[in-house]
Amino acid sequence: MSEVYEIMKKYGSMMASQPYTVGAAAKMILQTSQGVFATRDGADMGKLKENDIQQLDMDTLPIPKPEMRAIVYSQTPYCQQALKEAKPFRACLDDMAQIFGYTAYIVDGRDSNKSMGKSLIKALRKNAGCLVLKGINKKGEGKGYTITMGRSLYEAVVAMTVLEKSAEVSMLAEKIGGAVPISKRDAKLMRKEYEKNYSKTEEAVRIAEVR
Repeated sequence: MSEVYEIMKKYGSMMASQPYTVGAAAKMILQTSQGVFATRDGADMGKLKENDIQQLDMDTLPIPKPEMRAIVYSQTPYCQQALKEAKPFRACLDDMAQIFGYTAYIVDGRDSNKSMGKSLIKALRKNAGCLVLKGINKKGEGKGYTITMGRSLYEAVVAMTVLEKSAEVSMLAEKIGGAVPISKRDAKLMRKEYEKNYSKTEEAVRIAEVR
């Protein structure tokens, strides 16, 4: 548990060091050979204590990509704006195409949606995350959270930062005619190239953090 705590403390600090809030729903989940561990609900990412880490009653993460060993939940400002306005967005920056994928889909995660599981699996099959709608307020505005995944917590947190940056560009670009997305073909090639090459340089970190 102490080793898992040190890993989560490291990346909790990385999340908290961003120049924006990661939200009240911020959470990390990590699959290791010892089991699956998560930060408790409401834990302060920048000041994690050992008792903020709990072991979950599962052996593997319930996601469609077995190589993904880490999940980050967040509520960053521009991703929240995309949820509020129900606006999924495509990659207009190389780093989103490489690290996250082509499209930030919005999945209907409301309790009334019986097909939520299938929709989530579909959204995560080709991308390293998605936006999850959990409800709509009295003004008709969506609210929820963002999920990002990685082979390590490092990758999952980086995916969060890249997605937030891309959401910001997409939202602000609307004021000047809209952002120009990368073609789907090019985005797929960028993603494949990233996964192929980056896995080599990140191998040591991944092995150390999921053993």
